[in-house]
Amino acid sequence: MYTTSQVAEQLQLTNKKVLFFLKKGNLKVEKTHNGYLFTEEQIEQIKEIYEASMQTIEPKQNDTDHIDIIKELTQKLIKLEEKIETKANEVVSVQILEHRCEIEDLKKVVVKLENQVEQLNEQVTLLKADLEDQKKIITFKPKKRFAILSIFGV
Repeated sequence: MYTTSQVAEQLQLTNKKVLFFLKKGNLKVEKTHNGYLFTEEQIEQIKEIYEASMQTIEPKQNDTDHIDIIKELTQKLIKLEEKIETKANEVVSVQILEHRCEIEDLKKVVVKLENQVEQLNEQVTLLKADLEDQKKIITFKPKKRFAILSIFGV
């Protein structure tokens, strides 16, 4: 008895494909709590189902109509994909333009803020200069001794 993984490895398939061909062939296998168990005969049946599915079928005369329909549908699909791509490009272009407008608006706000900062810096500089002038006025107090001497003319 073989597990699904062992069968998949032996047939060089995935576990999902083994289970797919199991269902496709309506095979009855033993089921355990961990998965399925296969016999040699069941493995051969799965292999036959797989190989049968891989064989290419030659088109018949009446199938040429189907081939034409498939070609026509393929062409329509290609045109639709081109339209979708064009539409997607248009959407991206619109988004880029919207982002550019947003960036321009933000640049204007930044310039405005820079001007305000510059004005505030100028005001701070003027206030500092005024403060320094006031400090000089406050610190310039004539000393009483010199005032008394100037009265006596000395």
